[in-house]
Amino acid sequence: LNAMARWTIDDVNIVDGTGSLPFRGRVTVDGDRICGVEKISDRADADLTVTPGFIDMHSHSDLPLYVDGRAVSKVSQGITTEVIGQCGISGAPLYGHMVDEIGRYFDRHGLDIKYRTMDEYLSGLDRRVAVNVVALIGHGTMRRGIRGEGSEPSTPDEIQRMQEAVDESMKAGARGLSTGLIYAPGCYTPTEEVIAITKAIRPYQGLYFTHLRNEGDRLVEAVEEAIRIVQEAGVGLQLSHHKAMGPHNWGKTHVTLSEVTDVIEGGLDVYLDQYPYEASATDLSALLPDWALDGGKARALERLQDAEARRRIVEEIDPKETRFGWHRTHVGTVSNPIHKSLEGRSLQAIADQWQVAPMDALIKILAENQMRVSMIRFGMGMEDIERVFRFPRTLIGTDGGAVAPDGPLSGGHPHPRSYGTFPRVLRDFVVDKQWISLAEAIYRMTGMAAERLNLLDRGKLQPGYYADLVVMNLDEVRDCATFDNPHQPASGFEAVYTNGVKVWDGKASTGLMPGGAIRFGR
Repeated sequence: LNAMARWTIDDVNIVDGTGSLPFRGRVTVDGDRICGVEKISDRADADLTVTPGFIDMHSHSDLPLYVDGRAVSKVSQGITTEVIGQCGISGAPLYGHMVDEIGRYFDRHGLDIKYRTMDEYLSGLDRRVAVNVVALIGHGTMRRGIRGEGSEPSTPDEIQRMQEAVDESMKAGARGLSTGLIYAPGCYTPTEEVIAITKAIRPYQGLYFTHLRNEGDRLVEAVEEAIRIVQEAGVGLQLSHHKAMGPHNWGKTHVTLSEVTDVIEGGLDVYLDQYPYEASATDLSALLPDWALDGGKARALERLQDAEARRRIVEEIDPKETRFGWHRTHVGTVSNPIHKSLEGRSLQAIADQWQVAPMDALIKILAENQMRVSMIRFGMGMEDIERVFRFPRTLIGTDGGAVAPDGPLSGGHPHPRSYGTFPRVLRDFVVDKQWISLAEAIYRMTGMAAERLNLLDRGKLQPGYYADLVVMNLDEVRDCATFDNPHQPASGFEAVYTNGVKVWDGKASTGLMPGGAIRFGR
């Protein structure tokens, strides 16, 4: 798959990923590297535009890449590098029962894939994926394997084992640690325990990515916790998919961005990422109280069948969700075929059809899908989205895994962000709303993201850099995926190259797999 031939993209507009103004010129590639960038004119008036490959700063493709390495939903929107292992959930390292849990995922896809360490996981990606991969260590995956599913704080011995696991994974080439403090077991993890584990990435200049402990009523306090964690651990902070969930919380980004600005001015290394939609997506089980998830899915399912536990769940959740709005929460992908018709529909609509209360519909869906069902939540306000997007250190991430309109990852009802994040930013936020310039947007998608990750030879169109390239017709760039019909690749992307090899030809994947793991510190 090595691209050995020398070739040129001639007479195109060039947006080079540095933030500089676009110009008309040509880009020459030799093998897997750019060998020349020549300016023809300061007037960027050609039909096509070339940029560096986009960097998805927040991806959940850890396991999907093993199932279908084409990463169609990503390369079709110009993504050539994915940062995986987010929200505390990663493909590796695996300990204890997590080996069997991940094994069952692969079994469902008819794959015999076995690994345990970060090194083995990353090695398995090389030359079998179309994208470059930057890996994080998922705190939740690691803690579940070492500590188990319980809610009790980890013992000193367990914390030490997790620190050693982090050290081993960082030596294997991981870029940092991620937490999902809103999910089990992150929600049970005391701040002090998170700090102790995060300190293990400091010798490697690792980064701490976090899905905050709360993105709604206690958003401000959750941001303050994240700041405290990195201040005491001595590492950089990435606030994942920053948002304010629920109409009653809209506007809180005024406070959070002010606090982030203050600590940046004080010398703290903080960046954010964002996807350009008013709806989020995660597991439907995330609506349950933390105590109801204690012990894992099996124990949670038992509680859903217990009358007293159900009563407590309803008492705690119903007022919150009624305030949020049951019509705002939609079923995503189900695992039980009998519920296929529920995908994309709101819990309120389902409850009305079944003639039950929304809480009863929620519990029934969770129970009959063995907790394996996702949701889409329409909870964000456009003013907050704009405010976060305009923040000068906001990068772009899909917060979605790689899927495809065909093949093993074509089922279900994913959030359209898996296909449409980057074109939606370009079309809606840049071209139409003009919130920031094209040069600034491309810089955030490429050069700034690469600088943040310490990717020294990616993210810019410069000689010696890897030939991760996007060729697009900016007039035609649009996100085509919708909430009703999400499996729709974007339009306007004429060609996408990873390491000098074409992986998207404007209409379909080429099937070539020139990507693999980017290992740090090696």
